Amino acid sequence: MQKKDDLVRGLGFLALIASCFNCTVGGGIFRLPQSVYAIAGKGSLLVYVLCFLVMLLVAQVFIQVGRTITVSGGPYAYVKPILGSYWGYLCGVLLWFLATFAFASVGNAYAHFVALLFTDGSQRGVEAVILGVSLLGLGAFNGRGVKSGARVSLILGGLKILPLLFLCAIGIPHLNFDHLSLPQSLNGSELARGAMVLIFAFTGVECALIPSGEIHAPEKTLPRALILSLTLVLFLYLGVHSVSQSELGDGLSTPGISPLALAAEHLVGPMGAGILAVGAVISTLGYLSAMTLSLPRSLYAFSKDGYLPRFLSGLDPRSQAPVRAIWVQLGVVYFLSVSSQFERLAVLSNLSAILMYGLCSIAALILLRRNSGLTVKVLIPISAMATMGFLLTSVTALEWGSVILLIALASFLYRFKKVKA
Repeated sequence: MQKKDDLVRGLGFLALIASCFNCTVGGGIFRLPQSVYAIAGKGSLLVYVLCFLVMLLVAQVFIQVGRTITVSGGPYAYVKPILGSYWGYLCGVLLWFLATFAFASVGNAYAHFVALLFTDGSQRGVEAVILGVSLLGLGAFNGRGVKSGARVSLILGGLKILPLLFLCAIGIPHLNFDHLSLPQSLNGSELARGAMVLIFAFTGVECALIPSGEIHAPEKTLPRALILSLTLVLFLYLGVHSVSQSELGDGLSTPGISPLALAAEHLVGPMGAGILAVGAVISTLGYLSAMTLSLPRSLYAFSKDGYLPRFLSGLDPRSQAPVRAIWVQLGVVYFLSVSSQFERLAVLSNLSAILMYGLCSIAALILLRRNSGLTVKVLIPISAMATMGFLLTSVTALEWGSVILLIALASFLYRFKKVKA
């Protein structure tokens, strides 16, 4: 088994925390408090803790495997040497699925937030135009080369945390604990469905782990950075949701609102609403920019490997950017965004993520059995699979069918390539 590669191990503890935090905190948190409260009501804060526990177990799985397999590639590199090339390929495909559905869901939220700045409510036609124009602009920037796209992504990414901290700072000192009381009884199906939607806001560490071969002293850096970054994310999200629920009460479940902007308006008036509304637009646009920079490279790589038409591996002669893959990726994202709702896209992204995490858990279980036998350590991947199984009980037949169909298509492409080779 390959233990190392030729990359420089320059990614230290603080850099890995920053990377995990930045990959996890995206635009979804500006929309998700409303979505979760509509499902779980006053049990919403417990949903955040449940998602944290699930992702903490997943992080422990990554830690177990990452201590042995220290090459770059993230989940793909973890699964392939243990379960084989097909399962490694499928892990890469699921990563593309989850990223594409996440891209589309945040695109949906972004267009909604922009429309709310200029209109009184949600207007699907207006939002479709806003998203289309924005994706065209992002595609044009990224078509000029990776440096141009990275510059835009870096600027927008650095600004996304500020409005969330602003809301916490103005709201936490004035919490209304009557609105934050827990329900007398808990509904398991509501908690599972709420977590199946909310875990969208906790995913992302798998992307930060792709440069695994560049982490300095991974046996020490990896566990500390993953656990601390997830803990910071949890406290930030609990603060944001608590302020929103405290200020809006049951009004937090109202469809079509911008929950954080509305909470800020209750606290400090129109200025607060404006700051959070603009912050939501900047944060979601920053996420779209980062995904436009990175995700089309997956289509390019699949094309280079023969799993997709060679057309997608074409490069612009001047910028050397994979412009065809960029425009195809943006076209897929646009279609998904305008044809579905934010919550449905988030669940499809989460379902793809959980299936990928499940493969990583199975790989960890096999690796532990090979190296240590059946010790107490196997409880971590088993517990991870059990908690993820609980979340999967809330997935609808239509959602299962959509992802299974895509997996079947990907498997056919893999088989066709194998036969052709």
